[in-house]
Order: sequence, then structure tokens, then C-alpha cells
Amino acid sequence: MTEHDAIRQAAEAWMAMDPDPETRAAAAQLLADDDAVELAGCFGRPLQFGTAGLRGLIGPGPGRMNRANVMRVTAGLAAYLGQTVPRARERGVVIGHDARRGSEVFAADAAGVLSAAGFRVIVCPRHAPTPLVAFALLQCKAAAGIVVTASHNPPAYNGYKVYWDNGAQIIPPHDVGIASAIAAVTEPPARDQHRVESAPASLIADFQAAIAAQAEVIEVPAGAPAVDAVYTALHGVAGSICEATMAGEGLRVHSVAEQAQPDGAFPTVAFPNPEEDGALDLAVALADEVGSDLVIANDPDGDRLSVAVRWDGAIRQLTGDEIGALLGDALLGARGAVCNQAERAFVVRTIVSSELLERVAAHHGARCVETLTGFKWIWNKGLDLIGAGDTFVFGYEEAIGFSCGTAVRDKDGIGAAAVLARIARSGRGIRQRLIDIWARHGYVGTRQKSIVDAEPGGVERHRQRMRALRAAPPTEVSGVAVTRTRDFAAGGDLPPTNCFALWLADGSRIMLRPSGTEPKLKIYMQVDEVWSDGAQIAAQKRLDALQNDVVKLVLRA
Repeated sequence: MTEHDAIRQAAEAWMAMDPDPETRAAAAQLLADDDAVELAGCFGRPLQFGTAGLRGLIGPGPGRMNRANVMRVTAGLAAYLGQTVPRARERGVVIGHDARRGSEVFAADAAGVLSAAGFRVIVCPRHAPTPLVAFALLQCKAAAGIVVTASHNPPAYNGYKVYWDNGAQIIPPHDVGIASAIAAVTEPPARDQHRVESAPASLIADFQAAIAAQAEVIEVPAGAPAVDAVYTALHGVAGSICEATMAGEGLRVHSVAEQAQPDGAFPTVAFPNPEEDGALDLAVALADEVGSDLVIANDPDGDRLSVAVRWDGAIRQLTGDEIGALLGDALLGARGAVCNQAERAFVVRTIVSSELLERVAAHHGARCVETLTGFKWIWNKGLDLIGAGDTFVFGYEEAIGFSCGTAVRDKDGIGAAAVLARIARSGRGIRQRLIDIWARHGYVGTRQKSIVDAEPGGVERHRQRMRALRAAPPTEVSGVAVTRTRDFAAGGDLPPTNCFALWLADGSRIMLRPSGTEPKLKIYMQVDEVWSDGAQIAAQKRLDALQNDVVKLVLRA
């Protein structure tokens, strides 16, 4: 039997057990068309359950997101929770979902499987932002949480993210344990609704009160005027809660009407990620129309925050690293005398994020802790330190993810918007606060560049390039000496990961990190400049030159 014949046979077996007529019909059409490429994608290799749960294209087969996969994964999760978490069935599982195609039915299937397995199930309001679900898990003291979302991926995707009973996303060994339990599921699981209940009616109000309390440490002068801000939810599910939150903090919110309602088709954007070129065009146009100097955006599930401000007459989108420095400085500075050695305050950044936060933290008498990329690492490390008596103040990753307190143990674009609103009304404003930070600590320019090797074998070629760089690191880049390197695959104080870093004599930093599943290698660059009116332009020129030379270096390796 050829590999293609085996895949066709697997597709036919899948159709016989698939509970969804839509994906059964899609599989039948693939078989009729004998579409070898798509059949292999759907039935050749299953989606892998990892520390981010599941994420993939919607469609039939074990290699796609669909009802059968969601039910099988949930059955495995139920088995693992029952073996691992004390009183898991009694404490229950919180479930929420976004507005993507399939999200509502995937969440209902997950609830039905858990209920049939004897678990209490607490269902969040329809179209719940991810931070609200993470908050609900802690409020309900649940054993775990599930969010059905693909965050800011294109509309053809969906996903399934798991939180542990500590309120944070799962990390090893739980991902491996859940994956093993999923592999042991051989029969379609039963479903019922006997133990399914709605989340408390006060959930949204409690969430808003908790994030408002976090933001209140930022002082707003008495009588400070309201500030106009344009907001877009990018067709996501955070809009109503985030708009109400910002209005409560004194912003006069002008919403982008075309993007205000949840819509999993994302009709006005090519890619529903506020970092993508063009995603904020409608918001910028509205800011010019209403005379606003501030644009705020969430991604579709509300866990990320993008900010743009008027700078020398035009709206300029801030980088995740700039927002991270702004929020970290404001939150640490607001603590005043409390931020001292006895309190052992700390902030957290990921390894690929700007080193500027370290300088900001030192200035305020706090510690900056480094973790691997992803909020699962930020908050699990944060919980370790909190358990040792330290005080969490702030955490961020450069991909516009921010945590401004302990109400949500994940990135929270709504809570970050509340803090940002108070900074905007604090008297010095966002632009001036950033300039103050740069004047104190220097301007740190950062950039990310992805090298995509789309030809067959691209993933392996990127792995070989990383091996070559490790075996013979360059002694200079752009004519500047390499003063030290770090291979994060060697582990040490952090879990091992496929990342390699170089620091140059002029203060520049280069980090290389390949995807494990896509033919993509990400380069993170950082340069330092003494602050002046021309520092940003000078930094961009240096980043241009560095990017050009590093790309050549990688492709030669």
C-alpha cells in the first residue's frame, strides 16, 4: 500500500466516526477530488498538543481543528485532570470561546465531554475575551480552564488553549501528560449537559473592578480632562468590555464602527493582528477625523494591546518593546517608596524582548527577571517568585502582550488598556513619558525580521543554519566585534530552547529563533543610542544595516 493509499484509507475511517456532517462532507469531497496535498495535510499527520494547546486550520481529519478532534482532546484532558488535580471534578473546568468559525460549537462539545466525564463545567458568557476566561478560572477556583480561540491568526484557523488550576497556561510536564492521555482515547467520547452551568452573573463586573483596581496605582491629577482615543476591537470579542473600561478611566472613546462587532470572517483586514501593516488604517483615519492623538487596539481575543500616538503630526504605532517600557516604568514608579528591597518587587520580560526594562527596573529599585518566550513562562515563573515572597508588578513580551498585575495570570489587553488610559491622563502623557524614559536610560531600538524558506525542506535547512552558527559563531557583524554569545539550547537557568544570541561591542544584540513547525527563522535585533532628537532615525539606520548583514550571515550558514 502506498502512503497516499494509506492516507485515503485513514480519511475513510475518519468519516465513519466524524460526528460533524460539515467535515464529513469536506472529507468526502477531498477523496472525490483525490487532492493529495490537502488529504496529506488533513489525514497524514495529527495536530500536536503542546504548551499552547492546539491550533490549526479548520477542516476534517486529525491534522485540522474540528469537532472530533476537540472532543478527543477534551476526553484526554478530563482523564489527566482526574488523575492529577485534587477534587478536579468537583472544582470543575471553566470554558470560554471567541467569535471565530466553529468556536461556539467546539466549546459546547468540550463542555459536553467534561460533563459526561463527571466534571462540573462553568461556561463564560458568549464571545468571551481570553483574559475574562483566565480571570474566571481564579474566581471560580476551578481545576482548569479552556479557551477556544486562535487569537490573531487568519480566519481559516481556530485553537484550543488550556490553563492549569494556578490560573496560568500549562507548561511541562502537563503538556506531555495531557498529550499522552489524548493518545489513549480510542473511542468517540460521550457527551451530556447535566453538570454544565453559567458563570456567575457578576463575572464581567468583577473583572472590570479587578483591572480598575490594578490601574488605580497610576495617579491622575484632580480635574484632569478626558482624553479622546480611537479604539478598534478588530472584529474581536473585547470591544464592549474594553470600551467600558477605558471610558471608566476617563477616555472619550471613538470606536471604529466597521470593526466593532465580533465577526470571525474579519472582513476589513487581511490579517487580524494589530501589528500587521494596514490593520490599523481605519483607526488612524478615524483619529485624524475626530482629532485624536491616541489609537488603542485589541487583537480579536483581547489578550494583546496595540497603541499608536500622534508624533510630529502623524500617528505612529508604538512597538511592543516601547509599550512594555512605558507600562513597566509607570507601574514601578507609581509604587513610590513601596518599591524597595523589603518588598522584593520584580518585573518579567521574555528573552527576545528589549533589555530596556532591566534599566527601568533598576532605576526603581526592582528586579527584572528573564523567561523564555510566551506568557506561560512569564506567569509560571512569576508564581514561583510570588510563592517565595516576592511581589509581581509587571510582565511583557515584545509581541504586544502585557500583564499589569495579578488579576489575570496571562497577557491581558483589557487590563493593559486601563493602565494606558490613566497614563494618557496623568499630565505628562504617553509621548512625553517615553521621551523621559529614553532621556534617562538611552534609546533602545528593536526590530523583528522573519526569514521564510518556503521551498521543500525549509524547516530542516533553518535547523542546519542554526547548527552552523552554533558551531562557528561569527567574530564580528557589520564590522563590530562580537563580545559574547549565548546558546539557549544548553539550558542553564532557563529550560532549553532553540535560540542563539550574540552581543556586539557597540551594545547591539542579535537573537535567532527558528519555528519548530514552519519554515521560518525569526531574527530579533536591538541597538542602543544616546537619546537625542535624532536617536530614533539613527537607530533605524543601524537596524537596517544590521538586518541586511544578519540575513546574509544566516543564509550563508
